Amino acid sequence: MRRMLKVAICAMIMWFGLIELGSFTGDQSNAAKERETVQASEAATAAHYEAKPLLAAHASNETKQQSGKDQPANTEVKPSDSESAEMAEANQKIVYLTFDDGPSKNTEQVLDILKQEGISATFFVLGEHVLGQPEIAKRIIAEGHAIGNHTYDHKYERLYGRFSEFAEQVMKTDKAIYQTTGVRTILFRAPGGTYTNFDQGYFDAMAAAGYQVHDWNVDSGDSKRQGVPASEILTTIKGSKLASKLSVLLHDSAGHTESVKALPAIIKYYKSKGYAFAKITDEVAPIQFKAAGKLKWTRAHVTKTEITKLTQFSEKLSRESSLAQAAKNEPELIVHRGEGKLVLKSGEYSITSGAIEVSLRKLTEWVGGSLLLDVENGLIDAYYDGNRVLSLTSKEIHTSREGQVIVPVRAALQKFEIQITKYVYNDQQREIWLSE
Repeated sequence: MRRMLKVAICAMIMWFGLIELGSFTGDQSNAAKERETVQASEAATAAHYEAKPLLAAHASNETKQQSGKDQPANTEVKPSDSESAEMAEANQKIVYLTFDDGPSKNTEQVLDILKQEGISATFFVLGEHVLGQPEIAKRIIAEGHAIGNHTYDHKYERLYGRFSEFAEQVMKTDKAIYQTTGVRTILFRAPGGTYTNFDQGYFDAMAAAGYQVHDWNVDSGDSKRQGVPASEILTTIKGSKLASKLSVLLHDSAGHTESVKALPAIIKYYKSKGYAFAKITDEVAPIQFKAAGKLKWTRAHVTKTEITKLTQFSEKLSRESSLAQAAKNEPELIVHRGEGKLVLKSGEYSITSGAIEVSLRKLTEWVGGSLLLDVENGLIDAYYDGNRVLSLTSKEIHTSREGQVIVPVRAALQKFEIQITKYVYNDQQREIWLSE
């Protein structure tokens, strides 16, 4: 019976994370995919550009077509107030360079060029490539560029065959981006663009979940076929229509070394035309293609359940990101005692019911005490000056997400007969002074 009790206590200790107290004791399929992408892109880019309200205009669905032809017109909404103010202040035309399908080794070369030129861009990444090239994804953010969701694997039949698969890929990629870079993005680009791929259900679902869907109004033509030469890419760029706001489609995935070669000349061309370069942010109104008269896909309508699932995921990830950002911005907590001080970074302390909580192990060691784990009786004992001053049972133990035993600072210090003589706690300064 005694042995069974010990086993149970050990299991309890492992469950509560108390083990941390132990210290006290480009192939052919890609080519086909790119050819399919450019079919919609060429049709969209060849059409005239018309302005209409974003998303709401899709309510007309696929019934309003110019001259009865099944051709899209690139859609550009009016800039947001903040964007208009910035453009008016700078009195410059704006070009957004966007790179799809990365990150890859080519992305590193693109980043080098952008850094040398001193400009920012936007990268619409695939989830599988983010996980495969995490350091490059981190570099995109570290060097001040924007990152957007381009689904997980770019396979059209999965994405546009049914919305449930599309949503799963969006969510999977969001997780990959957030867990790798710490950035929660709402920027999204549909593989192949929205034309003939998106219907009203897709637009409504993405809007409900808070995503901004970006197409383009300049196609570099670098995905017409494998190995499109840099000279042809530049010729296509120069032959494209100019406007006050340009979103340029380029690719930085494997097999697009010619796109990298063309990039310096592309940048030089737009600079010669008086354009300023910027990255896409949440404040930039998306460019979208008009809805097609007929989709390339036969599929079921998007359901309310599918919309709800994507919306709940997006909201949860946004909350998690906001909390993480808030914690990241919190100042350090500094505990003073005599000439010594204990510095706890954001995340190493917390506030619960108005009380500051910290790791029992860190606090005890810092004041010169020690901890002992009593496995037989299921207790954690804190000792100070040779005396047991604190004893916690399994029911009294509280742990952090990292598995550390946490305690209120004031209550724990009182057990050590150490008093708080002064404290400052505000958004800029968090410090505690103790008696010696």
